[in-house]
Amino acid sequence: MAEIFPFFIVLLAGLAFSQIFQRLHVPWTVALITAGIIIGPFGFQIIVPDATLSFLKYLGLVFLMFMAGLETKFSGFKEVWKESSFVGFVTGMIPFIVGALIAIALGYSSSVSLLLGIIFISSSIAIAVPTLENKGLFHSRIGKIIISSIVIQDIASLIFLAVVLQYLVPGTLPLPIFVTLFFFALILVALFKWGIPKLRWLFENQKKDLTRFERDIRLIFAVLIGAVIVFELIGLHAIVGAFLAGLILSEVIKDKTVKEKMHVMAYGLFIPVFFVMVGVDTDIGAFLEARNALPLIILIVCGSVLAKFFSGYIAGRAVDFTKPQSALVGGACIPQLSTTLAVIAVAQQHELLPEELITTLIMLSIVTVFISPLVVGKTAEKVKKNYFITDSPQTKKPL
Repeated sequence: MAEIFPFFIVLLAGLAFSQIFQRLHVPWTVALITAGIIIGPFGFQIIVPDATLSFLKYLGLVFLMFMAGLETKFSGFKEVWKESSFVGFVTGMIPFIVGALIAIALGYSSSVSLLLGIIFISSSIAIAVPTLENKGLFHSRIGKIIISSIVIQDIASLIFLAVVLQYLVPGTLPLPIFVTLFFFALILVALFKWGIPKLRWLFENQKKDLTRFERDIRLIFAVLIGAVIVFELIGLHAIVGAFLAGLILSEVIKDKTVKEKMHVMAYGLFIPVFFVMVGVDTDIGAFLEARNALPLIILIVCGSVLAKFFSGYIAGRAVDFTKPQSALVGGACIPQLSTTLAVIAVAQQHELLPEELITTLIMLSIVTVFISPLVVGKTAEKVKKNYFITDSPQTKKPL
């Protein structure tokens, strides 16, 4: 009874707060993190994290990154890979430099500065995809460039995180061995990417097989867990393996029902628990007691938002997008959610970031989740008003 009660409270709080905040038009993730802060040891102390909740948080993190990969397809982005690569590089490198410089200016160590820079690299597929779909731009050329560039940002941040952890976390593999195994793992991923589609018949509809959904789910779990184990064995965090497992299966699973079942399982249980536990582990008191709390949040939030927006705008103009289109690229790159919180979770696990900075970064996620849809919504209307959404960046035609 004592072991299951905290889990029940986490589920109940997540359900109640998501319903309440939905009526106020507050993003779902913000509601769950707020619920965790309130019920956690730094709030009303209703629950205290234990081994069970920590494991469920870990599973939620794995599923969060897996679903991010599963919902990403590279097949539709082949024709825009040049622009996507350039936009992804610019919108990753400039924020990385800005984040590192902010940390240095605040007096943090070189390791903390690197981690903050890595966090600034990432964006959020989870926010960009539904926002662009809602505006009817997801399947347009600019939509494909934005989504694929965000994928590049997220993958780059995860790889840089893995390399930095080799230096910061005791007991990890020596760097030469890690690099060798990492490239071996990438080759293995490429082989799986080529080989697993050959087994697509495993996911094909079989009308007389009533257990095919259960079989498909077991196969997906086997690939996910196998990828997590392989990458953790070579010193990479589970989030990298989970994301790549999702990418591998994104081109294989054609049955929408199977994907819907995975979505329901992930977002119905594991991922909400992760977001609530992020709030539970957030020490608001440490942030409020910090003398530099206000300058910290102003610098980091404004620094991230401005670096992401203007780097996206600059990259858009460089590939001959118009001003509204370039602003759309910048706005879509603003949100810091899935990968950002994943990096924060890893930093918490290994005690790599001070508490006031972790709390500030969580607030960064909350603020950017609000800001990005507003910026994208405003700029998307200008783009659709003046241009065909399927046009190339160089050609503009009035509707």
